[in-house]
Amino acid sequence: LTIILSISPIALSGIAVWSKLSMLQAATKLNTFLKQIGVDLFFDQSIAQVLSLAQARVEFVKRFRKKSKLPIICSECPGWVCYAEKTQGARVLDHMSNTTSPQQVMGELLKGLIAEEMKLDPKAIYHCAIMPCFDKKLEASRPDFFDKTIEKKDVDCVLTTNELKDLILKHNGVKGLEEVKESPLDSCMWGVGTCPKSHKSTLQRPPSLGASGGYLENIFRYSAKELFDIDIQGELKMIQGRNPDIQEVRLVVGSEEKLNFALAYGFKNIQNVIRKLKRKKSPYHYIEIMACPKGCANGGGQIRPTDTASGGSRELATKVQEQYYKLPIKKPEDWEIFKRFGEWTKSNGIRLDDYLTTVFHDVKRESEASTQDQAEKAGMRVAW
Repeated sequence: LTIILSISPIALSGIAVWSKLSMLQAATKLNTFLKQIGVDLFFDQSIAQVLSLAQARVEFVKRFRKKSKLPIICSECPGWVCYAEKTQGARVLDHMSNTTSPQQVMGELLKGLIAEEMKLDPKAIYHCAIMPCFDKKLEASRPDFFDKTIEKKDVDCVLTTNELKDLILKHNGVKGLEEVKESPLDSCMWGVGTCPKSHKSTLQRPPSLGASGGYLENIFRYSAKELFDIDIQGELKMIQGRNPDIQEVRLVVGSEEKLNFALAYGFKNIQNVIRKLKRKKSPYHYIEIMACPKGCANGGGQIRPTDTASGGSRELATKVQEQYYKLPIKKPEDWEIFKRFGEWTKSNGIRLDDYLTTVFHDVKRESEASTQDQAEKAGMRVAW
């Protein structure tokens, strides 16, 4: 059995802030610690994030050109997905992005391309993902992410950032990672981890507004160029709504608005934008939705503040976000995994849409249909 642990960049940033380290220092110390307790390989999930972003960009452009089911709603957040499936029905689910989340793409990579490159048996890989969110455990257990060809889940286990912290404290006591030596990250080929030539470990990130995957920023920039041949330079000019967790960005050519994207974090803001969508009054083409206020940096599985005098969860989330921003930026198409993945899927006859997309289920409708069916069998008719 090969035990592989992958970590979300935001979970890693949370560990770095807690340990008062840079993200690279936290990663190289974690690498040592995890190997000491039995983990065989340790990888950063950024390579999966890059592929999810690339797929999401292409999906948006296709649907925009067809004027099909706009606005598209980001589906990376499992808390939002569960809520939408259980309460919103087809009117909202039809607008969901079908792009698979980085957590699940990482699982597919580890038991597909990476297993092949590293000559590992995918059936003998146990993949544990470290995530900033408890609902990622639910996502990993979805039947949609069970690979029938190898009879295994893409992600076998999910631990939150806080659970990883507890594991560190259990083994190392209150000193945490302080006395743990750094060791070079595992080379995951494609320029991620440790360079085989310089033997230096590196971490990078794609462009990202906030710390929730970078969907709005990457799709907006890509679409401006692909659809209107406009290169957007510098920072996006965001327009804040009633609070910091509702923001918009627009592409205006001449006097005509071409694109209008929004981010909505926290359920109060989510309910407002969904209400407009249902009334067919939504002005947006794309909405980046996250269930947690402040997004993934403030995920329910992140390390919580222990000293309330130094600020609450939002202040800590800001520190986590700022730590993440310190990583060097690299556009998705410039990552080596982008090219290598394309070559691998082509040589194996794999459609990208099959590998990088998922589906959603109208749980509300299925539940109502089941109740109706049971009632009719009992000789009753239920009117909803």
